[in-house]
Amino acid sequence: MGTREIVSLQFGHYSNFIGTHWWNIQETGFGYNGTESSEIDHDVLFREGLTVNGQVTYTPRLLLVDLKGSLGTLSEQGNLYEPLVDPSTADTNWNNKVEVYTSTTEIKNQFQEELYKTKNPREIFKKSFDFDNNVKVWSDFLYSRFHPRTTNIVSEYSHKQSSCFEAFAQGTELWRTQKFLETFSDKIRNYVEECDSFQGFHITLDATDGFSGLSSSCIQYIEEEYEKKPILAFPVIPSHYSDDKGIMSEPHFPNSFRVMNLAFCFDALNEHSSVFVPLCTGSDGWIQPRTKIEFNHVTYDHKLYYHSSAILAAALDTFSLRYRMKTHSYTLKDLCADFTTNSRKVVAASVCLPFSINEDSDFISCLDKWEGPLTKSITPNCSIGTDKLLQMFTLRGIPETRLKNQLSENKAQRHMPAFHCNSINEMLNFYLSCNYFYTLSSVTNVAKGVSVRTPFPHFFDDSVGANGNICATPRKKDLEDIPILAGLHSGSCIGDMIESLHSETKKIKKLDVGQFSKTGIEMQEISDCFDRLLDLTECYEDNYL
Repeated sequence: MGTREIVSLQFGHYSNFIGTHWWNIQETGFGYNGTESSEIDHDVLFREGLTVNGQVTYTPRLLLVDLKGSLGTLSEQGNLYEPLVDPSTADTNWNNKVEVYTSTTEIKNQFQEELYKTKNPREIFKKSFDFDNNVKVWSDFLYSRFHPRTTNIVSEYSHKQSSCFEAFAQGTELWRTQKFLETFSDKIRNYVEECDSFQGFHITLDATDGFSGLSSSCIQYIEEEYEKKPILAFPVIPSHYSDDKGIMSEPHFPNSFRVMNLAFCFDALNEHSSVFVPLCTGSDGWIQPRTKIEFNHVTYDHKLYYHSSAILAAALDTFSLRYRMKTHSYTLKDLCADFTTNSRKVVAASVCLPFSINEDSDFISCLDKWEGPLTKSITPNCSIGTDKLLQMFTLRGIPETRLKNQLSENKAQRHMPAFHCNSINEMLNFYLSCNYFYTLSSVTNVAKGVSVRTPFPHFFDDSVGANGNICATPRKKDLEDIPILAGLHSGSCIGDMIESLHSETKKIKKLDVGQFSKTGIEMQEISDCFDRLLDLTECYEDNYL
């Protein structure tokens, strides 16, 4: 079986926060001692290459886009190759006077400085850094190294004035420029042509600003150019906006623009992507994210992109594992086929981080004592129920040795129906069949947990032991891996989510709609988009099936 490569794209600042954590999670979880046998085929998302000096590299098969001023200390050419020569120290044969112009340079934070200097990057895991106060942009905590073609900067708009890039039509117009229509599409083609058994695209995109239009145009291009390849899209909504005053108010500019961007984004993704999964750590993610989703044993600051994006990245890394396994024939195409019955393309996501199992417990006892839903929804305005669902769960961090007690020690366990299950996978499937009704579930299990080594946020409370399990005594060592359960779901709850977005569009004032149309969209197009959004909800009614 071939590698089944995937090309990943990231559009927007919050998407790049998520992406940075995602690539960090994978690389910090790599085994380098030669004794670890990974269940994951990292070649699906990473590519091997050579520097100009012949040094072997292993980098994400990734293209990312962000605004001017968003890179911090990271060069647009990445950090793989030698830095550019300082003009003030360069030797020249010129006899004429040379004028050197300098600009303000960003100063590396402690993490990036030590990562740059160390000969063994994994030594960084043993150190502590104040990321909460020092992370300003996503490159501030970037552990992975990028290929020179990876980073693409929109020079027409500035990150410090991101409100200027606030409308869907601005993004679609930007796509038509030479830089994107030719240069960016050529970079996509270069990655695809390097693949031996290319299976499709992962696309993470900011859905509330101009990147919604830029990414939607790119997805339409990919659909036309690579028509038989699946496109799995993740429209993301930030966990916090700087203009959030913490009070409910009538929609107004720029809140109304965010809602309209979301409407146009969802409409475009429904037409051109294979499947799309909205993600947010806020429970009400249209006008404002509002109330943050709470997770047991986690204390995170939803106002910090560094925190909230880590949760979404851990979930993304987990529920994508099924088509990234060495021994699994399941593909991205299979996932899209499973979730797109009856014209349904929208999928909800959920996560349990960490998966709370006591240190002295086994899996059967953990499930027997579990109260409430296994996971929490990370799709805004979407309450995932227990009836009439199509769902896929991925559990990691619970090895088969934790399944149940030995026969001589089980006593009460042997009278439980689940005791006859012989694997983690089988037992979780049995649990789901008992607690979800008229529901088709599938389960994937990976023995190793998700990596939460530096530079992942240290937002787990002390009851999470060094092994990721819940302990009675505070942990004394840093966490390395933790158990996690993540799910993808399709059901009538999706219709409720889309209907709630449509309801927000009806609250938008005519003045704001008029302002939005001035960015390059006709009034009739806006009206038609809102109508199609309402029509989409019908696909998720139970009687539609």
